[in-house]
Amino acid sequence: MIAKQISEITPFLVMDVLERARAMEREGAHVMHLEVGEPDFAVPQCVKEAACRAIEEGHTNYTHSLGNFDLRESICRHYFDAYNVKVFPDQVVITSGTSPAMLLIFAALIDKGDQVIISNPHYACYPNFIRFMQGTPVMVPVYEEDGFQYRTEEIGRKITTGTKAIIINSPSNPTGNLLSENRMREIAELAPYVISDEIYHGLVYEGKEHSILEFTDHAFVLNGFSKLYAMTGLRLGYIIAPEPFIRPIQILQQNFLISANSVVQIAEIAALEEAGEDVRRMRGVYDQRRRYMTPQRNWVWDYS
Repeated sequence: MIAKQISEITPFLVMDVLERARAMEREGAHVMHLEVGEPDFAVPQCVKEAACRAIEEGHTNYTHSLGNFDLRESICRHYFDAYNVKVFPDQVVITSGTSPAMLLIFAALIDKGDQVIISNPHYACYPNFIRFMQGTPVMVPVYEEDGFQYRTEEIGRKITTGTKAIIINSPSNPTGNLLSENRMREIAELAPYVISDEIYHGLVYEGKEHSILEFTDHAFVLNGFSKLYAMTGLRLGYIIAPEPFIRPIQILQQNFLISANSVVQIAEIAALEEAGEDVRRMRGVYDQRRRYMTPQRNWVWDYS
């Protein structure tokens, strides 16, 4: 008998569609892929070279369960340079993508029956992660007329003594919403913890993205290299967490995941420190496509 806990998890339909599309391609069909959030650029050359060097030099052993120290230091420098926030390497956990990172965060944070607030619409996997940890996802609707911004008064009405966290995702999948500085500051004051999915940071064309760490240290950051650096298949992400949660998350990582891929971790140092021009080129092409798709739009949303 399959465990009830598993049987209640819904499929991630994007992957079902992608896998069917690839099966059709093997049968000779021409498929235009619009199903999955995957850049159509090659991995930056500096990353390829760093990965090859890492293999040639024998960097193929387990790493520290928190991750390669040099990579964690590089992430800290990135967050200081981009957001002027001070993060220490011992607050960073390197994971095999942001999905395992979510699993580790929710496992460390949620007790049975705890509530986690998410927007509706939202990234499709959030509720499954919460339910798998026996928590309860609580939906707060967001609306096109205000640019899919969370309404803090709507969040406030959903807050209870059982609320453990609010998830924010800015820039957002699927709405593209970019939360304003004021809105993020207000959200930071509402719940014990904020979980900020920052995987699309760097892919902003108007305005500026903000990290939740600018407004509170009662926050978990999810980020990675899949989107900005076109590395979806290399599967590397990271968590920035409050200090009391690091050891529990580390214990979970040691037991369930051991450590992230050693070679890819070295390659990602090159991504952070050497791939800036590649990122600017990719973002420029994305912006051209965005403008082509919405030439008549004249958005007048108030992001204050």
